[in-house]
Amino acid sequence: MRAIGYLSQAAEHPHRRDPDGGAAHAANGHQPTLIEQNARFLDYCREHGFEPTATFLDTDIVPHRERTGLRQLLRHLSEEARGFTFVIAQSFDHLGSDATQAVRTVLQLRSRGVQLISLDEGPIDESSLIDLWRLHNDPDPDTERRRQRLQEKARLGQAIGRPPYGYRVGDDARYQVDEEEAAVVRRIFDLYLHDGLGIRRIAQRLNSDGYQTRRGRNWSMVTIRDLLRNPVYIGRYDKLGVTVPGNHDAIVSEPDFEAVAQQMEQRRTAPGVSHPSDFLLSGLVWCGEDQTRMIGVTRRRQWHNAGGETGETIYRYYQSEARTNQSVGSYHTRHADELEAEVLAHIRGEREGGETSVLDIGRDDSALAAETVVAVANAEARLRAIDRRLSQLLEDAATGDPPPAGLQDAGADLIAEWESASADLAQIRSRAAAQDREAERRRRRDLRIHRVREGWDQLNFPQRRDLIEHLVERVVVFDHSVTTQLKA
Repeated sequence: MRAIGYLSQAAEHPHRRDPDGGAAHAANGHQPTLIEQNARFLDYCREHGFEPTATFLDTDIVPHRERTGLRQLLRHLSEEARGFTFVIAQSFDHLGSDATQAVRTVLQLRSRGVQLISLDEGPIDESSLIDLWRLHNDPDPDTERRRQRLQEKARLGQAIGRPPYGYRVGDDARYQVDEEEAAVVRRIFDLYLHDGLGIRRIAQRLNSDGYQTRRGRNWSMVTIRDLLRNPVYIGRYDKLGVTVPGNHDAIVSEPDFEAVAQQMEQRRTAPGVSHPSDFLLSGLVWCGEDQTRMIGVTRRRQWHNAGGETGETIYRYYQSEARTNQSVGSYHTRHADELEAEVLAHIRGEREGGETSVLDIGRDDSALAAETVVAVANAEARLRAIDRRLSQLLEDAATGDPPPAGLQDAGADLIAEWESASADLAQIRSRAAAQDREAERRRRRDLRIHRVREGWDQLNFPQRRDLIEHLVERVVVFDHSVTTQLKA
């Protein structure tokens, strides 16, 4: 399994101070430096069998200012093949300038299908997220004592937060098997290990057979994947940095769990597995009918004829993400080569369908500067309003409505709205900074279009992808038409 390190300074929380008035120190007497954090990250990977693949860092952190390292990490996770990737950070404190922002970071990472591990607190999931938010958000001086009580519960192997699917909390405060849910868990493992179904096919099978998650939702690829790699199902308890093997009754055997993990790794590294970056328009294509992203999919089919000859045909296409992840909804597919050729024709002006983005840098610099100031202020106000709504959601979740395990689903719309507003703000600021370089910007844009028109066949894939990213804002696919929104 692959691991990405996120290194940053811990944010100063005003309600946690040492007796001399300074910021509270870490357990070892000081806040670990970025070098120390990196060493701990690499040590953790060696001890737990992770393959470290990348590191992102933030320095000179200022509250409420964008973290460029975190933004790069989120973009990396959106564009690269995730394949059972874990993000490892020093602690919950390091994920945001306050507890609400740290929760937002966790939800952003989870929305990209990755697991988050804190070196100080252990794996962070929905069941522990509210507890961490309470601990880091509560200005009560008894916070540390409550933290210690939770850690004592963890050492005893007692449930903290909502139990995982397949378990309920027993009279002894430990996990007890819920036989109805456990039967679904065993079926998922059996479908993967013995029937040879992939994660997408398992989600499709469960949904078509009428099975639903605990919250009455369709099963998705992310839910199935997280379940298959959760060691709670072999009786292992892992909370707040405490691991207790054999803490409760297992639902699946340890050999089966390890065999599933091995098959997952083999499928990830098998030849022919598609990679999002193999698709020229990866991350840019949206379905105009249901407003979902369309992702690149590769299918390989083997054939043989009557003469005994065999061969393999590769199909590449863009398909609605909802269909891919949950096997629900319409297919809304487009052959990759055909769609990419149509977008190139739009860029070259050879076919109608190319549209310049509405937000453009105008010729009147003074008027544009005034508009930019207003746009930045409005975008910042929008972000603050979304964070207030997230804080209210966390307050509600702390009382059980929605339950902590449903926080990811309940907060999905808020996270999407925040990322959209954040992207808008980044775009506005970027374009404001480009005002002084308008002539150069136009020159470079014309040069890129010229390269698409005249030199496309001489470019390798990374060069082509770079041109597309600079020229295309979004591609919207309808049943009988395609619109390419070009950047201004």
